[in-house]
This record gives sequence, C-alpha cells and structure tokens, in this order.
Amino acid sequence: AVLLANHTKGEEPAAADRMEKFWVDASNSKLYKNWLGGIARGLFFEGGLYNSAPLEDFLKKEFIDVNIKRSLDLGIVDVLDGDYKDFSDKNITQGGNLIDAMYASMSFAGFFPPAEVLGSSWFDGSAVWDLDIFSGVNRCKEAGFAESDIIVDVIMTSAANLKQVQAEDYKSISMLFRYLEISSFYNSMDGLLRAKFAYKDADFRYVITPTGSIPSSLYPLN
Repeated sequence: AVLLANHTKGEEPAAADRMEKFWVDASNSKLYKNWLGGIARGLFFEGGLYNSAPLEDFLKKEFIDVNIKRSLDLGIVDVLDGDYKDFSDKNITQGGNLIDAMYASMSFAGFFPPAEVLGSSWFDGSAVWDLDIFSGVNRCKEAGFAESDIIVDVIMTSAANLKQVQAEDYKSISMLFRYLEISSFYNSMDGLLRAKFAYKDADFRYVITPTGSIPSSLYPLN
C-alpha cells in the first residue's frame, strides 16, 4: 500500500514493478534473527521469539525516499492502553515517522517484540482489526464523496473457506497455528460483513481471497 501511495494516478505499472522488487528484496534479506540464546530466550526473557532489528534496517533502506502521494492508512495497536491508532497520509510524511509506523505495523505479537517507536510500544493492527475496511470508507466520506459513489475492493487475509484438517496428531504449536487460522478467518469475515452492513450504499465490487490457506510456520514472513 505504501509503495502504491508513492505513485500518482496513472503510474500503476511503475508501482507494480516497485512492489515486485520490494518482495524480491525481502525474500533475499534476513528480516529477523535469533536472540543470543535462541528461541528459549525470546520465549522467557524477551518480548518476542525473534529479534526484529534487521526488519527495521530493511524498511529504512527500502522506504527512506518514499513520498506519500495518495491517501493511505496504517493501523497499529498501542500495547500499553490497547487503543487502535490510525496513521495516514495526514500525519505520515516520509522518512522517520513513516518507517516507524511501518515497523510497528509489521510487529506481529509473539513473534516479534513490540516496536518501541512513536513514544510508545506497538503491535500490528490485526490485534484489533484483521481487516480494516472502515478507515478507507470513512476517508472517502470525509473527502466529500457520497456513500453511493464509493467503490470498495477488498483483499482478504485468509482463504475464502476454512479447510477441514486431520488434527489427531497436532501438538501444541500445530494447535496454536490452527487456532490462529480459525481466528483470522472469522475475524476477516466479520470485518467484511460488518462493513457491508454499515455501508449499505457502497459498492463492494471485488473481494479477492487466497486460493488456499496461508501456511503457518514458526518462521514469520517466511
């Protein structure tokens, strides 16, 4: 979303190329590392299983020259008070605060420690909204568009259907990931249905889902 927002209308092919480059760069970069003492230290003595400092360095390299040219909204959650915080093109410009907001939005609870940025500690926004459609629609309404003129395209974070599994041999970690898969599915569907109910006049044009369930792993972003 940030890379698309870095391009004006009509520059979508360039934005697509830049997004592809980002994911190629990410797949060839080490985005986190083990603590000294490994996962055991992360489990008992740190805020997450892995040290995400390399992720922050990667984001600084990839986004330091980004200028926001479109409407944008990043949702993150304050660990201290549980509040959901919107960071948009209104309060994100470029450089430091953009990197901080993105780093916070990629701090997945349990896997990575909370991001100590922006004067507090932050998790990614999925702790509150697995799928935040409301912020996007409300931004359009704030810009003066009638609800009937708003077109919504949604990319789901879970498959269209929850697959049946054979869980007889699942152990603790496998059960945890199955729980997270079920929770993500229902939270995503709930977010979509709530938005459709709240904005009855909006045109929910496309809902795009993965063709299958997204594999779970002890190795995030893998």
